[in-house]
Amino acid sequence: MNASRKNEIEKLDSSMKVEVDTKNDWEWHSPRSEPFRITGLPWLEQDGVYRRLPLEPSHPIRSEVDRLANYTAGVQIRFQTDSPKLSVRVILADRATMYQMPATGQCGVDCYIGSTGAQLYVNTTRFDQSQNEYESILFESLPWEMREITLNLPLYQGVKEIWIGVDPSSSVAEFPGFATNKKVLIYGTSITHGACASRPGMAYSNILSRKFPIEIVNLGFSGNAQGEPELAHLISQIDEPALLVLDYEANTPSTERLQESLPEFIRIYRSRHPEVPILVLSQIRLAKEAFDETMLRRREERKQLQMAIVERLQQEGDANLHFCDGAELLGADYQECTTDGIHPSDLGYFRIAETISPILGKLIF
Repeated sequence: MNASRKNEIEKLDSSMKVEVDTKNDWEWHSPRSEPFRITGLPWLEQDGVYRRLPLEPSHPIRSEVDRLANYTAGVQIRFQTDSPKLSVRVILADRATMYQMPATGQCGVDCYIGSTGAQLYVNTTRFDQSQNEYESILFESLPWEMREITLNLPLYQGVKEIWIGVDPSSSVAEFPGFATNKKVLIYGTSITHGACASRPGMAYSNILSRKFPIEIVNLGFSGNAQGEPELAHLISQIDEPALLVLDYEANTPSTERLQESLPEFIRIYRSRHPEVPILVLSQIRLAKEAFDETMLRRREERKQLQMAIVERLQQEGDANLHFCDGAELLGADYQECTTDGIHPSDLGYFRIAETISPILGKLIF
């Protein structure tokens, strides 16, 4: 869309305007300073950057995974403030570029108010998607009272820097914390990563974070979660895991590779965490399956393979290994739950989170 056409729409509908507040004073904070808490970045304290894997990993990773690790999928900023207004300034690694995903999901930040289990969505940043820097107001003119804030960072773009703006007369305090110091780790594909949610808060890891008082780490690497041993080693280095979810089936190059990688991934992880629950999650249904018998048989074959591996390891003594049939996650009308026949829409992600929540609840606590 050219600039003149975009400006015409903004003139016709004022609710679509992208505006920057130049009138009011703001006090700007880096969330890497107290009292803010950033979740979903296990190596943040070590490396000091918004990156989901270490800068210098102990085991070599492919260049594609290395690049995707800079995307802030599942990363959240949590704090409390009595400020009647809230704004963010963001410097992205690049601008919005994806055809099948809204810029708000790829590069935006969205905001929730309230404690876990009672969080309510407020707003998403508005910005010129041709730029890689923006400033946007998330709310203003609210009552002066302390409220708990959760900001969900961009799903498919890196964040070089982000600042949080509040009223200069307001106070900022620590987020009250979780029920435990443990973490839920979800390793998987673009579906785990968040494609194609309309905004960050609708990725299923972020929806789950609003249901459970525990940190959730999104380790989705779009198109590149192949169950490599190197990733098993790196993920096993994350301290205090409560649960590991393996949702990477769809990215494995072949059924044979899945057969090889899954037991090896579990073996490596078990060498450091022998008792932590592991949930193996098979692929969701794809829209074309209703017309493509080969695609349907391939998914069913892979599901049976994973079930057999889990069952064998259970019989060998791994009582904390579990399986979930991904074909059930979207419901009977699964064809209405994706953006492009593969990646979930917001409806699809809502269905996934609603279906998997009871299972996770039993395994986490």
